Amino acid sequence: CGSSHSAAITSNGELYTWGLGEYGRLGHGDFVTQFKPKMVKALAGHHIVKVACGSRDAQTLALSSEGLVFSWGDGDFGKLGRGGSEGCDLPHNIERLNGLGVCHIECGAQFSLALTKSGQVWTWGKGDYFRLGIGADHHVRKPTLVEGLKSEKVIDVAVGALHCLAVTDTGT
Repeated sequence: CGSSHSAAITSNGELYTWGLGEYGRLGHGDFVTQFKPKMVKALAGHHIVKVACGSRDAQTLALSSEGLVFSWGDGDFGKLGRGGSEGCDLPHNIERLNGLGVCHIECGAQFSLALTKSGQVWTWGKGDYFRLGIGADHHVRKPTLVEGLKSEKVIDVAVGALHCLAVTDTGT
C-alpha cells in the first residue's frame, strides 16, 4: 500500500483501490477520493496477480497473469515507464516490458522496478541517490535493465523509499 492509497486483489484477479484520488492514482478515470474499495474497471478482462503502490507518492503498478505490467497515477520523472512524465488516471500497459516474463513489481518514492522470471531487474523513474542501480543518478523514463546484475539470477527484490534490494539464487 502507498501512504495515501491502498489496493487489493480478489481471488478471481479483480483489482480494487481506495484512498486519496489525487493524480488519478486509483485508476478509476478520475481524481475522486474513494473511502471504500472500488473495482478498477479498466483492468476488467485481465487477471491481476500483483499490485504495487508508490511510497509517499502517487503511482500504482499492476501485473497480470499474462505478464503485462500496467501503470497509472502521477508520472513525474518517468516513473510510469512509458517514456514521458505525463500522468494518467487509467491503467496503461508499459509496452517495453511486454514479453519479458515479469513476475514481480515494486514502487518506491518516484521510481518503479520489475523482476523477470529469468532473473533480470528493470528500473525506471527518479534516479537521484543512484536508487535505480544503473550506475548514474539521472532520471529514466522507460524501464532499463540493471546491467550490474546482468550476470546474476535475481530471485527476489524489495524497495524502500530511496533504494532497491536484490537477492540472487546464490543468496548474495
